[in-house]
This record gives sequence, C-alpha cells and structure tokens, in this order.
Amino acid sequence: MDSAPDSTLSPQALGTRLLKRLTTPLRLAGWSEGEEEWYEEEGIPADAATSMEFSRSNFHLQISWCPASCRLVVDDPTEGWDWDGILPPLFPLDEPLSIDLSTHSTQAAKAEAARRAFAAAGLLDATRIHLPQDAMALHHNLVLLLWADHIHEPIDRHRRDNDGRTAIEALGEEFSWRIGSGLRAYPVIVPDAVPTAAARGIAEWCWRRESDVEEWHFKIDDITMARANIAATRAVLPHVHPEGVDWPAVRLALTVPSRRLANGQALQDIFEEGWAPILASIHREIDLWQRVDESLGPEAALRLLSMHGSHTESIGEWWGSGWYETMVRRAVLRAASDGDLPTVVPIVFPDAERFAEAAAGHPDLLDDDTLSWLTRAVFEEGSLLRSARLPSTAAVTLPDWAVQDLFSLFPPDDEATDTP
Repeated sequence: MDSAPDSTLSPQALGTRLLKRLTTPLRLAGWSEGEEEWYEEEGIPADAATSMEFSRSNFHLQISWCPASCRLVVDDPTEGWDWDGILPPLFPLDEPLSIDLSTHSTQAAKAEAARRAFAAAGLLDATRIHLPQDAMALHHNLVLLLWADHIHEPIDRHRRDNDGRTAIEALGEEFSWRIGSGLRAYPVIVPDAVPTAAARGIAEWCWRRESDVEEWHFKIDDITMARANIAATRAVLPHVHPEGVDWPAVRLALTVPSRRLANGQALQDIFEEGWAPILASIHREIDLWQRVDESLGPEAALRLLSMHGSHTESIGEWWGSGWYETMVRRAVLRAASDGDLPTVVPIVFPDAERFAEAAAGHPDLLDDDTLSWLTRAVFEEGSLLRSARLPSTAAVTLPDWAVQDLFSLFPPDDEATDTP
C-alpha cells in the first residue's frame, strides 16, 4: 500500500524519493548509484525533472523522472566523458528509453511498470554487446578486454599478487573450459556482477549440469525437471548479493533433505535412491565454488557466475531473467490476441494480464499442460526474433566511434593469440 505523500517535503525532494523507488530494480541488478549530492534550492519549478546516474562495469545510465509528463527517461550521460582505460564508458542501449507512467495511478503501479520496462530493455540482466557486421574481427579482442577489466582486475585486488591467471589455472582445466564457454557466447556477454544471473549460474552448475542429477533424469519427465530447476534457482536467490555469495546458506538451501517443488513434491521422493548421490554431487560442486570464492575473491566469483548464468542454453533464457519474463508476457498477449490460449486459462484466470503475471512470476505453479504450452510459446517467441534476424536477447550495438577506436588498437589483420 502506498504511503501518503509527506507534505513537509518539497516537490524536488518528493521527486527524488519517487525516483529512488522507481530505480530500485536497477540496484538489485548490480547497478551502482552515482555519488550525487542533492540540494534544496529555491525557485526550482515544481515540475522540474529529477535525475540520477548509475553505472555497472563500463556502462552508464542517466535516469530522469519528469513529473510534468509523468515519464521516466533512461538516457546516455557519457557524451564528452574522458577515460583512462582502453574500453570507453558506454550507454547500454541503442537509443534512449522513455517510459510513460501516466496511466498508472499509484506509486506501486508506476514502480512495477518501470521494472517491466527495465527487464524488457535488458537492464536487469547482464549486458550483451552486438558487433556491427564489419567489426566482427574485434570479437576476440573485445572479450579479452572485458575479461581483463572485469575478471582479472578483481582477482588481482583480492590476491594482491598479480597472478590471477595462475590462480584460475590452479582450479583445473575442466573449470577453465566450462567457465570459458561464457566467453565464446554471442552476443558478447559482459561479466557484470548481477545477483539474479549469478543465482541462475549456481543453480545450473551446482544443481542441473555439473551435479549427478542428469544421471537420474530418467526418474522424472521434462516438465518436472523444469519445476526442479526453478525450485533450485528460487532456493539460491536470497543468498546471492551484490557483495558476493553466502555459500553456507546456498549449500543448506540446495541440500536440505526435505527440499520440495512448488507443488509440494519432495525431491527425495521423486528421485528415490538417486537423491543421496545427487546431494553428494551438489556438495562437491559447492565445495569447488567455495574454493573459487576464496582463491579469486567474492567479486570475481560473482562475475563468473553471472556470466555463466547468462549464457548456458538451459538457463540463460530461464525463469528469473528479464528475458524470460519479457518473452512470457509477449507470448501470452500474442496468444490472447490470436485466441490461442490454453482452454483452462479463462477458467482459472480473470484475464490474460493476470495469467501473464502468474506465468512470468510462478510458472512452476501452473498445471503440467499449461506449463508445457508456456514453454513452447516462449521458445516460439524467441524463434520469431531469430527469424527476423534480431538478437534473441537484448543487446547493445557497439557504436561506430568505439569500433574505430578499437580498430586503431587492434587492426583487422592483427590476429590475437592470447587467451583469458
């Protein structure tokens, strides 16, 4: 329930307070608020815009609340900025984003509308970079630069020995190969520190792929496995923070013997004799990631997990991502417009919007047939994007001026041979 406006605050202060509420999802997605000082000044119009800046990795946002038009505007603050590193400061969208909140009467409704718009723009997931066709030769070097800035630097700060490469190698060839698959993904994934993406990375690595659960997949069908994947992600989410992962809490969340799916089924009843070896393998993988955390540092571990949880095909487009939520809403609204919703939907839900809300937030509570329909619909929605030769996930195109700067450093005929 919205609190009543504080009559003792000026319009400027009220605008700042509302803007902080509207931008909360960005903070939860790893965006850091700029150190901006706010002053009360006389003579400022009541309808003057209020702005804040946010940054994450090399990317920057200016968010403005315009009370006169009731719009939230996401714009590029980096024009004219100087920089010391090789990679310039960038805006993570191809165009400024203007979010009309005039039809939402309460602050809660405005906040939810803003959150959905941020999700659709990819701002709640790790940033992805699309290269123009004539700049594809930069792919390898761009990945190396991102890895140096956002993985090796945090490792060096943690270890203080400038030997991050050796520390990674000490974790084993298999670890390096598997974590390196995120570097080979396209569009290029920026290894941001995004708690929700890291939670998916933990669920994928410690539950779905590197544990022994696949060996016991024959015990359950694909829909039940999907519920189990969502349950694992949901169990991990509260224990992943911008500062790092609470590994003891993650261990307990994934290995508690009585762990259940959303529909009440106990995993130990589903997997029967397979549950004990699955639990042992989950402990094994969490042990590995605790070593990663101790050796490379909490920030580097969070960034590696965020990258891993952003690319793996079974989880990068999984529940909990802004991409999944956006595709669910699009798929449901398209089916509602075409009259193709499952027959049970009008019986259970008063309208398509309410169904979309449930499907985006709690798909594991849907019945098997409806969840199967939703899985196909989301896949088809992504296929429509691919058939139109559009990125299936939100991605920013590296601007021409940045491409030229990188080409001046890495000419097209200069083949890089280094690896992360």
